[in-house]
Amino acid sequence: MKVTKYTVRDDRIVEPFLIAHVSDLHEHSCGELIDLLEQAQPDLILCTGDMLERHSKSAGASLKKRKIEKPHHVLYHFLARDGIRDGGMLFFHQSVSIAPVFYSLGNHEKYIRNEDRLRCRGYGVHILDNQDECIDVQGNKVRIGGLSYRADWNWCEQFSQKDGIRILMAHHPEYVADHMLKDDQILPLDLILSGHAHGGQLAFLDHSLYSPGQGFLPKYTKGMRMTSHGMWIISAGTANTIKVPRFNNPTELVLIEMGGKS
Repeated sequence: MKVTKYTVRDDRIVEPFLIAHVSDLHEHSCGELIDLLEQAQPDLILCTGDMLERHSKSAGASLKKRKIEKPHHVLYHFLARDGIRDGGMLFFHQSVSIAPVFYSLGNHEKYIRNEDRLRCRGYGVHILDNQDECIDVQGNKVRIGGLSYRADWNWCEQFSQKDGIRILMAHHPEYVADHMLKDDQILPLDLILSGHAHGGQLAFLDHSLYSPGQGFLPKYTKGMRMTSHGMWIISAGTANTIKVPRFNNPTELVLIEMGGKS
């Protein structure tokens, strides 16, 4: 797993702070990830979905492969790598001792259960399901929002109008590209974080070949870009979720230094 570092500048930031952006663990082992977080000592850990595997309503008994709901899910059903039971919960249990943890929901949390929510909250994890919370970070008023896989665009519009340094966790890059960036009612944000695309799985000459949600030759798979609605950072994810190995596309932990303009 590589560590990718970015810097975001804003005149309103009174003291710099460090964000760890974690995405797409998919119940896999978190040992290396926890070690990297302990070394980095971030002020916030923001998890942008697909940390748990909740594809069927009986998924609590044991890890199950994705429920077949669309034609391409048949292929995924046979290619998916099984994680470890409670791998995501183990990550949450260990990461809260490093920094405050905020968690938005991705498509793999489709059938997240009430007991999952209670367990996460019992650890101290802040679940943001089309919701936002405000927190003081190094003297900065930081407002964190989580756009669910069942996106509530009215909530997103209201979130964009609130005060503070506004950071939106939006699991699906296509939600940002196909809706947010085309919606004038959603005001520019200070930072947008996404995952889901797994870095494109295979990359050749810096071009990603395939990603879930975008198909072949996807445009939005990893990296940082400035948009009309704010700085947007997409994580390549922290786990390899299918049996086809990654090529030119390592898993990554994203670290973002938020600082004032010099």
